[in-house]
Amino acid sequence: MRRQDRVEVVVPVDVMWTDRQGHERFATALSIDICESGIRVQVPEALPERSYVRLRADRIALAGSASVRTCVKKGTKFLVGLEFSGGMRWKRPAAAKAHEVPVDAPQSESIVR
Repeated sequence: MRRQDRVEVVVPVDVMWTDRQGHERFATALSIDICESGIRVQVPEALPERSYVRLRADRIALAGSASVRTCVKKGTKFLVGLEFSGGMRWKRPAAAKAHEVPVDAPQSESIVR
């Protein structure tokens, strides 16, 4: 049971985090869906649960930090559930309805479900 409705949004999301060895890591994730308090993304490698990431997705006006709540291997990728932190919230544009939110995955990327 979810507290908020998820909206399918497929856009690139730049993600930066510190791995367990203390090294800065970067990846371009692909978003799956989003709600007011979090986002689910697909990344090429596992992110440590309970760690913090910085993220940016210009196409949906999103920038800030989030906590890794879940990380599940799915095929060769990982599906990561991120909960926004620091008071960050995502608001659907007032003019947009669920079917008007951008859903345009790059041709070279595929979402593992």
